[in-house]
Order: sequence, then structure tokens, then C-alpha cells
Amino acid sequence: MDKRTSQERSVRNKRDASTRVEESKVAAKQLQLLPPDVLRHILSRLSLKEVVRLSTLSHEWIRLRICHPDLVLTQKTFFGKTVAWRTYQHPETTEFITKVDKLLRPLWSTSTTTTTTLDKFVIKFCLGRRHKYHIDKWIKFSTASRSKHIALDFTMERTSTGRESDKYVFPLRNLGGPNGSCIKSLELGYVRLKLPPNFCGITNLTKLALNKVSINEADLDSLLLSCAFLESLSIEFCSLTSLCIRQELSRLQCLRVRYCHLEMIELHAPNLAKFAFDEYHRQIVLAECLKLSEATFVSNLRLSVINIADFELNYTFPKLPTAIPHVHKLVALLNFVQLVRFSNTQTSFINLRHLNMNLEIFNEPYDTSLFLVLVNILQSAPLLEELELHLGRYTGSFPSPRVTKAAQGPQHHHLNSVYISGFCDALGLAEVTLYMLENATVLERMVVDPVSYGDPYTDSIYSASKAGSRKGASYNISRNRVFAKEHLDREQFGHILTIL
Repeated sequence: MDKRTSQERSVRNKRDASTRVEESKVAAKQLQLLPPDVLRHILSRLSLKEVVRLSTLSHEWIRLRICHPDLVLTQKTFFGKTVAWRTYQHPETTEFITKVDKLLRPLWSTSTTTTTTLDKFVIKFCLGRRHKYHIDKWIKFSTASRSKHIALDFTMERTSTGRESDKYVFPLRNLGGPNGSCIKSLELGYVRLKLPPNFCGITNLTKLALNKVSINEADLDSLLLSCAFLESLSIEFCSLTSLCIRQELSRLQCLRVRYCHLEMIELHAPNLAKFAFDEYHRQIVLAECLKLSEATFVSNLRLSVINIADFELNYTFPKLPTAIPHVHKLVALLNFVQLVRFSNTQTSFINLRHLNMNLEIFNEPYDTSLFLVLVNILQSAPLLEELELHLGRYTGSFPSPRVTKAAQGPQHHHLNSVYISGFCDALGLAEVTLYMLENATVLERMVVDPVSYGDPYTDSIYSASKAGSRKGASYNISRNRVFAKEHLDREQFGHILTIL
């Protein structure tokens, strides 16, 4: 009886599945009758995987894949998973190429290709020079489809920059002139760039991102100057010795340079507004960037144990005020050693209004002097109005109760808002907090949060504007809250201080 019931259920399930397929085919054919613009709008709301799945229901739907505006072809698109590491010979590499070719072949082999317009064309997989035949075809398809945003990222899961001979040589000539007139952004990873003779630039390019890209300084100079509308530039893990553009980049607004050991960064960009950098630059010259309002420093060495006496960043921090004198907002992710160097600036941040420091502290400091360098930093920013101090998880412990007195220092006449997260009993923190409560003459609000929101293993930066959006560490919260109330909660600060 049970066997018969099971057979009947199996037959019924197959019949239902067949009915659903037939209904889907009917729906697909009905959708084909819609005007192209309406159909494109419908498909744009589906994921690429959903569109591909729909297209298998009918041969006619193969033609309709072209209506989806975003072709984002990654390992997840086809395999739905991430493999820890692979080589060019990995079986999935061949399978990935086969699947991409199978998806694109009907599109570039039909007469409708010339009328196709893509918004995004993205390939992310571990590929290289030996796959040139396939990659060349994909690039020609992306330009023929008038893609606005092109990304070819072949860096996946690589632990090093690899051999130069393994890198695919990207054909910039295919993007020059009318061929690339629709391209707004270009992201390249693990390729080689060599400017062809008489390269006329990517006419309307506004965003360029290079990651582990091999290019010499002369070609990079020419490439940037040939892109007259460039607004955003990101360079990471590129083997350059300097980034010095003598001519003006009049449209550039955002600059990001990370993991590049440069002797100098020097740009003439009158409209540059945001700059992100690290400690791998010996000299930065952006004094002529009068509109540079926000700078972000992320240390790559903040988790390293480095002796202050041997610290290699003496040339970076003391010169920052003269390197970026017009900055209104400075965001920094660093450790205590770097904080000390940061406090030894030779001149003042005369225009700085907002300072956000994310500090990795671990078991430091061992005395009150390290936290008291914050007093020096406040003195170096006389017009500072907002201070955010976000501390990583602190695992040290100092005996309580202890006598806490405000640190000594001059008054500050512009600081009106302070936000401290990760507040704890580390030596010197309560002292410098009391200093600000007593000596910031126009202070209106101070928030002390015992929860630490820092993540030492990412470059993520926390700010007060993200309060409530990130789960904090639960380590010693109750102890830290009791310590804060014991040493800061005084009647004279009642209208200013809030302890969460």
C-alpha cells in the first residue's frame, strides 16, 4: 500500500512539474509580445541568474537575454559558491569560460547585437594571458553593446601579484575614440596596460580603478591626461614609484591610493574633494587642491608590533598638515604607535573641523602618556569642532579604584561635539576625557559608549553616523560602563555628558 502511494505521489509531482513548465513557456511567449522597452524594464528587476533560467524555457528567450542591462558574470553567477583558491588549470576555469561563451554567443552572433545597450558588463574570475582569445571576444562584445560600466577583475583569491608574464594585456586601443564613447567607468584587476601609439583617450570616462595592474608612470600619466572627464581614480597594489601628474586634472574629485610604495604623490587637481591613502607614501603634495575637504588614512601596519624608535612613518604624519592643508574632515584608522607620530605634527591643521580616529589598542597603553597625546592633537587643530574616537576591543585591565584627574593642557575654543566608543579603563583615557569636559569652552555634547565597534581584520571605519547599524563586541561592557560613570559622571557635566 505504501509503495503504491509513493508511486502515485511521484507521478503526481512529475505531472505538476510538467504543468508548471508549460505554463512558464506560455508566460515567456506572452512576454515576448511586450514592447522592448517594457520588457527591458521588467528584466532589469530580475537577477541575471533568474533571466538565464527563464531563457532556457524557450529558444526565443535566448534572444531576450540581451535585454537585461547588467551582465555580471562571476563565479557566484554560475556556480553559486566560492572556492578558496584556484589556478589557471583549475577545472572550474574551463567551465567558467564555456558558460560565459555559451551565454554571450547568441548575443554576438545575432543581428540585434548592434542595437543592444548594456549598463554593466562585469567579468570576475581568476583568468590571465592564456585566456586571451576568449577575453578579447568579451571585450569586443562589451564595446559593441555600448556598455557604460566595464569591469574585468582577474585578481580573485590571488595571494600575490604573480608573474608579469601571466597577466592579460588589456587592449586599450579597443576603447579609444568612438569605440569607447559610451564607457563611463572602467575597473581592471590583474592585467597589463600599455598605451598604443596615438591613443586618443577614453572619451567620456569618469571613473577608473586599477588593482594589481602593471603600467609604467609615463603611460599612466598619458592615460589620465587623455581622459578629460575623469572624476574618480583608484590605484591599489600597482608597482609604481611615483604618481606625479604635472598637468592639471581639472575634473578629478576622488583619489584613492593604497598598497603602492610611492616616493611621491603630486597632483594638480583644483576640484579634488576626497583623498584616501595609507603609510606607503614618502611625500604627498596636494597643496594646490583647494577644494580637498575630506581625507581618509587607513594603516596597513596597524596590527603590527613595531618599536616606536624604529618606526618608518616619521616622514608621513608630521608633514600631513602641509601635505593636505585644506582638509576639513580627516578620518584615520591606526594604532597607538602611529597616534604618537600623528601628534608630532610640525604645523597645524588650520582648516580641520572634523576628526574621526579609529584606534586599535589591544593591551596598550602601559602608561597615561600615550592617550595624553590626544591633547597635543587637539592643539594642532585649533578650529576642530567635532571629534570622534572609536577604540578597538581592549583586553588589558588596570586595578580600580584609581585616582583620575583631568590631563593638563590649554583650553580649546571650538570643540563642541565629542563621541567616544569603546570607552574602557585603559590608562589615560579617562584623564583626556576629563580634560575635554573641563577645557572645551563651547562643548555642547559628549557621548561615551562602552561598546567597541571596531573590527581589526577589515578596513571598515566606524563613525557616529553608523550608530545602531553595527553590532559591537560584548567584552567587558558592564565593567567599562561602571568605570565611566565612576570617573566621569559629575554634576557639572550633567547637561553635556551622556553615558550609554
